[in-house]
Amino acid sequence: FIILFSYFKNNSSNFNDLREDNTKPFVYTISTKKNGIYRIERPYINIGDSFGKSINEDIDSYISDYIEKDKLILSYEYNINGKVLSLVIKTVDYDVKNVPEVYFKTYNINLEEEKLLSDEELLSIYNLTNALVETTIENKFNKWYKDVVEKGYINEEECDYECFLNYREVDDYLDNVVYYIKQGKLVAYKPFVFYSIFGEEKYFKESDFMFILSE
Repeated sequence: FIILFSYFKNNSSNFNDLREDNTKPFVYTISTKKNGIYRIERPYINIGDSFGKSINEDIDSYISDYIEKDKLILSYEYNINGKVLSLVIKTVDYDVKNVPEVYFKTYNINLEEEKLLSDEELLSIYNLTNALVETTIENKFNKWYKDVVEKGYINEEECDYECFLNYREVDDYLDNVVYYIKQGKLVAYKPFVFYSIFGEEKYFKESDFMFILSE
């Protein structure tokens, strides 16, 4: 509790001195163009020193992998909790042969120290372990499987839980998990395939990719 309080208490400083442009929020939208035609909107971190520049360069590098995609949905969300700014970039790529692919990338920034918090630091702040995260994610997938069977999307005699995970392309519950602080709570984003031959893509919602880890 003491550690959490020190990170997320109402800080007397609003860190305005870090901003590159005081007329804009800490994260705002800019557009990137390809050959002056194709355009993709991306988040820009409004921190004016070399630290802010390095994060924006990393975002540019990440988004460059998608810049030429024609069927792409990219969105983002950010949250400020005390001295920590958290950003999650959400990408759904429909420009693939079989099923849409979902990706998440997060940045958790300690504004006071101007540093990125590692996954290990975030778990430590919330007194969590990888095992607890894994259990939380596993429990939710188990719940979904029982629910899609009950709702008639899947016949459990034709597709058991392992089959359900195979269609989700989930081999390891912790693969590609990223962390984000939302209104003081630590959440994990876990990508998985939401399309299959059973048509249960209608069952899943965008919020299902987010797993709440703390209360």
